Amino acid sequence: MNESEFAVRVVARLDQDLANLPAPTVQKLQAARISALAACDTGGPMSGSRGFAAGRWLGFGLSARLLVPAVIVIASLTGLIVWQVSGHPEEELDAGLLAGELPIHAYTDPGFETWLKQSNYEPSKQ
Repeated sequence: MNESEFAVRVVARLDQDLANLPAPTVQKLQAARISALAACDTGGPMSGSRGFAAGRWLGFGLSARLLVPAVIVIASLTGLIVWQVSGHPEEELDAGLLAGELPIHAYTDPGFETWLKQSNYEPSKQ
């Protein structure tokens, strides 16, 4: 249902029980309707983007409710891709240590970290 159909249905529903209302109430409603239509025609507070199409942007129906999460998802995916593509020096160090000559149990030795710091270990650049 578009905005015009919605407006027609609202007006029809409001007019339905108009005959049962007291005359002063009907006159107040008529005055309010006339002022609302006048404000809409003259570019008042209910015209343009402030009317039924309050959330519209660029005529595509994109609103902040859709745009903000989409930007967050795109930024998150971009950050994830950049992080995946960038080099990880910790992984290179681990691979270099595991490919070296030392047996696996040497890495659990309490003095291994001290030996690493003293020997200025550099992973091989292959």
